[in-house]
Amino acid sequence: MSEVKVLGYSERGVFNSIIFYLREHPEKTSGFISTLDINEDFFNDDKVSYTFLNEQSFSEFGTNDWTIIAEKGDEKRVIFIEGKVKTYSGKYDIEEEFDKIKKDKNYEGVSSNIFAQLYYKYLLSELGTQSQIDDSVIGERVKKIGENGIVKKAYKNYILGASSFYYVAILPVILRSDGLIKKFNALEPKMKYKNIKCAYWGCIDSFFRGADATEVIENFKYNKGQIY
Repeated sequence: MSEVKVLGYSERGVFNSIIFYLREHPEKTSGFISTLDINEDFFNDDKVSYTFLNEQSFSEFGTNDWTIIAEKGDEKRVIFIEGKVKTYSGKYDIEEEFDKIKKDKNYEGVSSNIFAQLYYKYLLSELGTQSQIDDSVIGERVKKIGENGIVKKAYKNYILGASSFYYVAILPVILRSDGLIKKFNALEPKMKYKNIKCAYWGCIDSFFRGADATEVIENFKYNKGQIY
């Protein structure tokens, strides 16, 4: 029988390999979530079902790298995940991103700043049944969900009604969650700080090596020098 190997470029390639691995091995999902510094017992229950939204647009609230929806009965949790990589010829500097947005919360391209990306997802979680948020302190003050049918369906079916939200940055540098929270505090965006989490690509790589997840391991190897 012919063999097919799938390799993807950069963080998108790694995310895709993880997503499709977990679809085939759902029992590993709670372990993966723990690598994100999320330790709520809810995720350890075998009765929890998961939906993954891959590169889902939320209109003016931004496109999210990976959204995990966990449901059990009437309970729902949502994890917004944004990943950053160092790039092959350079490095990723969280201090540079922080300094840039602290100096100017409206600079051109601010929507790709990790602090803006997670903040916009917080605003999305606060949207409720409204169609827009009017008091964003980063970027444009007004953020609208828009009229795109798929975006509205994703929001209504998977985001609306969740009882807890997590906002996760996966970085190519080691930074504790409380370190990221301190930086958000300095920006004063009025978020629920306890649910801001920070993870390191190296720890995620180690988790999947321990799980002998061939597809994920191959994609980390393929992107060696690019991710972390």
